[in-house]
Amino acid sequence: MALKAMVFIDGAWLYRSRATVFAKLGEENFEVDYARLPRLLCEELANAIDEDISLVRTLYFGTIPSARSSFNTGKQRAFYDFLEATCHYETHIHEVEVGYGENSLADEAWVSMSLASSILYYAAIPSVYDVALLVSDNLVYAPALYAVRKLGKRTQVVSIHTPEGTEQPAGTTLVGKGRVMDFAPIYLDDHAAEMKLVRELRKRICKQCGREEETTWAGTDFFCSECRGKHHRRD
Repeated sequence: MALKAMVFIDGAWLYRSRATVFAKLGEENFEVDYARLPRLLCEELANAIDEDISLVRTLYFGTIPSARSSFNTGKQRAFYDFLEATCHYETHIHEVEVGYGENSLADEAWVSMSLASSILYYAAIPSVYDVALLVSDNLVYAPALYAVRKLGKRTQVVSIHTPEGTEQPAGTTLVGKGRVMDFAPIYLDDHAAEMKLVRELRKRICKQCGREEETTWAGTDFFCSECRGKHHRRD
């Protein structure tokens, strides 16, 4: 019988780690294949332990500036909607006051507290998951991982190398810390090529006018260039 796995993604940590992943391929930026990412991690774990893995659910934890911050959050909201509708993530997004320096770290605490609560909540429910894959190597999650393992679940930490390709300094991440993981860590940058989204050109039907047009857009709804132009002119 396949082991049931849940993937818990710290969005703030993943965002900060992207530069190292990009550098692995000698690029400054590329689109991440978020739909592929959870399956990729489960496949890597399955190969490592020689057992079948069934992905139950992927949870993504992030923040968004509050309405009082006067920031245009349209792109962020569209991204989170994309994760839900197209990638089938369950998103947990917290409104925060935009801060800098120490205040920005306080905002990230919303993510870590929410993720830690969820990983423990699902671990306490019988038969929900056997393995929790945590996409973050932040030490703040050590107590939660201790507790998850006491409940009889297994844990997998997803980490990142330094920009130079070496392991993070000892004691600064979950890697190398005792009693927090059951398997060797997975390093995101080792899978940079597999994480890169490669868009295919194909024909799609415009949701507004029914016109067929070639596009690389893979989202749920497609609007042709003419309809998008009319929309922007109205704005």
